[in-house]
Amino acid sequence: MESFSPIPLANDAQYLQNLGVFHSNWSAIDLYTDFAIFQFLKVTPEQAHIITSGMMFGRKARLLDDLIRHSNDQRKPKLLEAFNKIRAAKGDIISHSYVKSDMLTVTFLEKNISGSFKTKPHTYSAKDFYDHVKTTADAAKAFFAALECNQDDINAFAEAAVNLTNKSSTSPGSPLESK
Repeated sequence: MESFSPIPLANDAQYLQNLGVFHSNWSAIDLYTDFAIFQFLKVTPEQAHIITSGMMFGRKARLLDDLIRHSNDQRKPKLLEAFNKIRAAKGDIISHSYVKSDMLTVTFLEKNISGSFKTKPHTYSAKDFYDHVKTTADAAKAFFAALECNQDDINAFAEAAVNLTNKSSTSPGSPLESK
């Protein structure tokens, strides 16, 4: 039986679908960012995975931005244009914040990562959030296009992480167990 009571926007099926689209695009953006770092550092895919492993997006973004800006790469203008839109997408905020909602809005509560504790709310109406998700998806597509690669290149790069895992030289147990 359908409820007559209003539900918070954060429980709305369309909002949840948009949130899923956002996270799907953000996963692709994360991979594209690692791939771009690999290209600009001119290292092996495995080395790029080791370098970027465990880095939050903000640190990767600063690294990639510096690499692009200090390069003579002919793709620089297109890459920076698309990447700057991605950086404005608030991916870490949407992924790692508290969410509160009422019937008309959803708010992501950003918490600072250093200094005195403080929060900053980022509030969206349903339409505003849809527009934000669309802008992020469009920026992901533009960034992929600016990389001038194909899906096979991206897949091979991702597969290198799996291969690196399979080649891992870590011990099979804790130091005490491995004696």
